[in-house]
Amino acid sequence: MIERTLSRLVALAMLAAPLQVSAQEDEGMGEVIVTATRRSERLPSVMTSLPYLDRRPAIGLRRAADGVVRRIEIGSDSRSEDMRRSEVQAMLLAALDRASREGLSLVTGELEVKEVTRENWRALFPALASPSTTSDDEDDDDSQDDDEDEGNGKVQPGFEDDGSTATARLMIKAKLTGTIDEAQRKVSAFVQSVPATGRSEIRQLGTMALTIVNPEQYREEINARIARSALQAASPYGPGYGVEVTGLDRAIAWAQVSNTEVYLYIPYAYTVRR
Repeated sequence: MIERTLSRLVALAMLAAPLQVSAQEDEGMGEVIVTATRRSERLPSVMTSLPYLDRRPAIGLRRAADGVVRRIEIGSDSRSEDMRRSEVQAMLLAALDRASREGLSLVTGELEVKEVTRENWRALFPALASPSTTSDDEDDDDSQDDDEDEGNGKVQPGFEDDGSTATARLMIKAKLTGTIDEAQRKVSAFVQSVPATGRSEIRQLGTMALTIVNPEQYREEINARIARSALQAASPYGPGYGVEVTGLDRAIAWAQVSNTEVYLYIPYAYTVRR
C-alpha cells in the first residue's frame, strides 16, 4: 500500500512541476527579490511578530542566493525643475554605463527585478523622460509605497519632483559570490565612483536584500524531497497505511534564512491514514 501511494505521489509531483513552470514562464518570472518576510504567504502583522508561529513546512530546499540588491535614489536639488530633471537623467545614464563595466546592473521592481538599460529607461521612468507624464496622484502613491517599504529591498519604480528635489528610485544588483559585506563594499564603491552632474547625487537606502533566479526551477527537487518524507512518515505504521498529500499544485514560496541563503518550499501538507 505504501509503495503504491509513493508511486502515485511521485507521479503527481512530477506532473505538477511542468504545469507550474509553464505557467510561470508565461508570466515571465525571472529573478525575484527575497526578503526576511516571506512573500508568497503573508500573515497578519500581529502573527508574523510572534516567532513561534511559522507556517513554513519542514521539507524544502535551502540554498545560496543568486544575487543581492540595494535600494538607491538619484536626486538633485537644483533650483530649476528642468535642471533637476536633466541632472538626474545625466547621472542615471552615467551609472548605467559604469554598472555594465563593473559587472553590476541597475534594476527596478517590487517582486521580480527588471534591468534598466539605455534602451528602456524612458519607458521605465516616463516622468523622468517627460514632465508631461507626471501626475500628483502618482507622486502621492509612490511616496506612500516608499514610506511602507522599511528598507527591505523593495522599491516602487519611478521618478518624482516635489518642487525642490527631483528623485529617481531604483536598485543596484550584484551577483552574490562571497559575503554580504563584500557585496556591500562593491555597491558602495560603485555609488562613490559615479560622477555627479551639477547638484545630483546617489543615496543608498535600507539594507541589502537577496535575489533568487526563477524559483520554479526547483519544484521537481522539492517535490522529490516531499515524496521521500511522506514515505518515511508512513513506514512505521505498517501495511495498510498510506499518505495523502495536498498543496503540491501551489506556487513556490520563499524566505530568507541567513545573510546569504534562502529557503524555497511548497506549502504542502500530508496525512498518514489507512
